[in-house]
Amino acid sequence: MADDKLVKLLFLDKNCHAEVLHLGECWQNIIRNQHLPVPVAHMLGELTCAALMLAVNLKFKGSVILQIQGDGPVRLALVEVRDGLTVRATAQMNVKAEEVPENATFKDLVNAHGNGRCAMILDAADRAAGEQPYQSVVPLTGETVAKTLESFLTQSDQLSTRLWLAAGETSAGGILLQHVANTGGKGGDSEKTPEETLAEITVYADTVTREELLYDDAMTLARHLFWELNPTVSKELKPKFQCRCSMAGIRSIVKSLGKDEAESIIKERGTIEVTCSFCGAKYVMDAIDVEALFHPQTVTPPTTSQPTAGPGAAHPPAATRRIRRR
Repeated sequence: MADDKLVKLLFLDKNCHAEVLHLGECWQNIIRNQHLPVPVAHMLGELTCAALMLAVNLKFKGSVILQIQGDGPVRLALVEVRDGLTVRATAQMNVKAEEVPENATFKDLVNAHGNGRCAMILDAADRAAGEQPYQSVVPLTGETVAKTLESFLTQSDQLSTRLWLAAGETSAGGILLQHVANTGGKGGDSEKTPEETLAEITVYADTVTREELLYDDAMTLARHLFWELNPTVSKELKPKFQCRCSMAGIRSIVKSLGKDEAESIIKERGTIEVTCSFCGAKYVMDAIDVEALFHPQTVTPPTTSQPTAGPGAAHPPAATRRIRRR
């Protein structure tokens, strides 16, 4: 299987750039413990590819979060990309997995009643206390993830963009084409609009097949599609899955329940189990752990608290936490 790789190309004579992405192991690690219906998994894979390619062009340290708030079977699809092109993603359902038709479309999943929303959130690492992350939200308008994000970027950032996306059970891939401002170098044809310039490269990208997106190495595909245009390879990057959940984060979640609620769960079930929606790691706290959490001076917490499964590594957003009474 092709390696996880993102290749960025510059078309200096056209003021455009392209990104070609392939995910293999990275995508498998993202999806492994989520047990999503096939159409939901494919949608999340396409959203993951798009988020990674968009994040490469944002020059700031922190998190780039691409989020779809749905009004159909899928309540939330969220991808977070951080420095070093580390990524995690999850989808939350409004219905049971078996209730999702195998042939459900993007619109069926997240915009069944026309109330779906797409959001991009930029959360800078050096954000001051009390300062809110930048957020742009627009209604869902496209029939696919690609068309929705093309429309989103046009509305929110006035960027002429084209996307080709695909996701399967073991791999995912994508291509992004985008016009950039003339920086005063060779430049493009000043008499052509950004859309006309982008269309000249789109002709080549439009020949790509779903199979090529899913199975071809990123550099091989880039050469196959664009080498006649003599692009410059500006970056070769390796995306990787990385979750940020931790026992410290889980303690914070349990503490937010309040002492009475936490002790009630312990009394009923004996333990509190928290599952990370991103990686599937299960964290278990017993009566001693809970006592130490709310009365730290009376009990010394165990030093061996670890997730019981999954590659857990700060805690997931509130919308993606699952707390289970065992």
